[in-house]
Amino acid sequence: MNASSASDPTNIDALTENARQSAQTGQLQLAASLYTQLLQLAPGHPDALNFFGTRALNSQQFSQSIELFQRALATHPKDASLHKNLGLAYRGLGALPEALAAFDTALNIRPGYPAALLHKAAILEQLGRHQEALNGYLAALSQADKHGWLAQAAGLPSGLRHVMQRAIAAVQQARKVYLTQALMPLRAKHGAQALARVDRCLRIYLGKEPLPATHPQQRCTFITFPDIPAQTWFEHGQFPWLAEIEGRTDEIRAELNAVLSGHEGFRPFITIPRDHAGAKRWEALNDSPDWNAFFFYRDGQRYDENCKRCPVTSALLDNLPLSHMAGHSPETFFSVLKPGAHIPAHTGVINTRLVVHLPLIIPPDCGIRVDNITRGWNEGECIVFDDTFEHEAWNNSDQPRVVLIFDIWNPYLTPTEQEAMRIVVEELGRFNQLHGQDQQIHALDQDG
Repeated sequence: MNASSASDPTNIDALTENARQSAQTGQLQLAASLYTQLLQLAPGHPDALNFFGTRALNSQQFSQSIELFQRALATHPKDASLHKNLGLAYRGLGALPEALAAFDTALNIRPGYPAALLHKAAILEQLGRHQEALNGYLAALSQADKHGWLAQAAGLPSGLRHVMQRAIAAVQQARKVYLTQALMPLRAKHGAQALARVDRCLRIYLGKEPLPATHPQQRCTFITFPDIPAQTWFEHGQFPWLAEIEGRTDEIRAELNAVLSGHEGFRPFITIPRDHAGAKRWEALNDSPDWNAFFFYRDGQRYDENCKRCPVTSALLDNLPLSHMAGHSPETFFSVLKPGAHIPAHTGVINTRLVVHLPLIIPPDCGIRVDNITRGWNEGECIVFDDTFEHEAWNNSDQPRVVLIFDIWNPYLTPTEQEAMRIVVEELGRFNQLHGQDQQIHALDQDG
């Protein structure tokens, strides 16, 4: 190779791409040969130095790996992954303060970097700084979830998978202690037997017991309450109080028409960060008025101004046996599905509650599917279903479709179990806040 070709950036780019592909496909011997050629052409090439630094790290040649990562950082000081790898090498050498500094640098460059958060928290735990470690693990798992790592953990590198499993175990143990204490007064009042299913629910949630076998179309994205019937649709006779709100349909619709004419108070139902792992499913509806909502409650928070504008509707809702969990439920709102809109198939978060629709404006060619049963709506006639079964809805007409949606307790829970699950969900929210995660259990879980 002559001097001219050696300095040709095109040649370097081609070598880099071939080396990367070889490494990614497991052809490590070929990758090493190509990266060696790269270092002859460009002695500070970061990819090549990172490759050999990682090999040294995996072989526990920590001093050598530190030297290689530092050489790479000399020319690329803003590469967060290089700082993260340097932190791993320092940790392997036992230089924990230097490792923490490297992870902090990586996080300053790339805030929320899940791998750096995980490894930093592991060092904090190793140093006995357990509160800081728990906070770090929670932050790391939150970011890992946004990147889809939790759903695809089996495909992660073994070292990263191991530290993530450690993070999950540490967080779940802390949650167990916290929830056990929170439920003590209820347990003392009603006895252990009254909370037997709640205890099993928590064992499942905390990973101490496998998920129970259930209907293939049912999946709770947050908590599964065991030992209740897997029932998709519910009958009117189970909720005699539905007749009162159905009898006030015309008054509710009049209030709906008044707020529709003002075009104020409505907002897209789906609002999630575009970089969230679950955002793709909701791409067509995210921040879109195609599925608009006029909220009376959302995540358990009352929208006082909207309630004042619809006094009949809000008073009726406040007298219903809604599922109240601070920071989570009820979710009560006018749901407006624009012409041509489709809510994709999804499942809800928890099977302790049911979803009720009061149909208000129903043009033709609208429908809802829950499990394998498709139904339409009849104005003034409520439908009730468990939204942890896969469901979707659509409006194929040329007019808006509007229903009033609210959530209620699943009737297969006892009052004591309802109170226990309210405590569990609320305390999990407080647990997150106590440890620096202002994380709500937000519902992409209602049918439209």
